[in-house]
Amino acid sequence: MEKTQQNKITFLGSGGGRVVFSSQIRNFGGFVINIGNHQIHFDPGPGALNSLAKNKLSPSKTDIVFVSHSHIDHANDINAIIDAMTMGGVNESKGILISVPSVIKGTKKDYPWLRKTYKNQLKKIYTLKSGDEIEIDNLKFHATKTFHDDPDCIGAVLNYNKISIGYSSDTSFSKILKQEFKGVKILILNVLRPGKDNWDTHLCTDDAIKIIDEVKPELAILYHFGAKMINANPLYEARRVQRATGVRTVAAEDGMTVSLGGML
Repeated sequence: MEKTQQNKITFLGSGGGRVVFSSQIRNFGGFVINIGNHQIHFDPGPGALNSLAKNKLSPSKTDIVFVSHSHIDHANDINAIIDAMTMGGVNESKGILISVPSVIKGTKKDYPWLRKTYKNQLKKIYTLKSGDEIEIDNLKFHATKTFHDDPDCIGAVLNYNKISIGYSSDTSFSKILKQEFKGVKILILNVLRPGKDNWDTHLCTDDAIKIIDEVKPELAILYHFGAKMINANPLYEARRVQRATGVRTVAAEDGMTVSLGGML
């Protein structure tokens, strides 16, 4: 088996929301999971390539890109990552995209984020809706339901060996989410706002507490912070979640890594 230190999650960015996006208080490059022989890039927002370089991760080692929905902070750098991943289409043996119709095909109101040039560089494209499941080698992806203003938006549960990682993407609270992520060892939740300051299309800390308390992962990671969350200090919000749920909880930071070695 591969060395355990190669199995990790790297958060290239931890920002969310329009104010943080425009000010770049935090980065928006998404996050990368290195697991088994795979490097998976989730939601490559603006600056993804630069953040990969800063974190000494090579985009040419990426073989799977997961884009949860069509918003700029999640999908902006999809074409750049594909080009770097496939070396401009020269490496035809790799390059898998997992995404949703609004990203791949566009909508009645807008063009797709995925340009034809880069679409043609890919080895395989999976277009998913919530509830769909796919297997890629020894990885299993389950598309989870979200409640967001891109109706195509999905989250994910990634299963490999003895580990399962859940990612909520952008969503408002629903009791359904508790079931979607039941049994995962690591749960990454996009928590835009602190306390009970909820928003129609995103989670707040109180929402995260309700989900985490039911799911009981080994580790919960709060992620994708808006300006109000940053002002409140995500570290303090993570501590509040941990006290309320008894689940080890951390707040993502730009460049933060989480080792998966002990969980495989």
